[in-house]
Amino acid sequence: MIFSNFAGLNCTDELEKVLASFNGLLNPGGVITLVILPQFCLWETLLLFKGKFRMASRRFFSKTGAKAHVEGTYFKCWYYNPSYIIKRTRNNFKVLGIEGLCTIVPPSYIESFAEKHPRAYRFLKEKEDKLKSRWPWKYFGDYYIISLRKV
Repeated sequence: MIFSNFAGLNCTDELEKVLASFNGLLNPGGVITLVILPQFCLWETLLLFKGKFRMASRRFFSKTGAKAHVEGTYFKCWYYNPSYIIKRTRNNFKVLGIEGLCTIVPPSYIESFAEKHPRAYRFLKEKEDKLKSRWPWKYFGDYYIISLRKV
């Protein structure tokens, strides 16, 4: 199995090379599970209404990498839709599933939403649990999880 969490693969502009290496690393039946930041996040886009234009639009203008930072460290980040992964792995891998994360439930950077609105949070979480694998919700999240099996 190959597993990548917390959007670590969004830190490379050479994801195509990384994906190409997976075939040689897995036996037939082996599984890849990746957690990736897509090019569109519904919640992030809605930040336009709070006047946070830079954050709301950063994924749209990231062809050459978007400036990101974690705990004072700056780096570039690229965003990849599921279609990017599928297209580059389709000769050797079959998609097992795609789930959106934080499609209906607000992401953690929407500060204290769960604490301030516990009933709304529970309601949204229940809806997300039901819809996270369905179109269009699996494509609108802050992250998505894609799993593939080597054929």
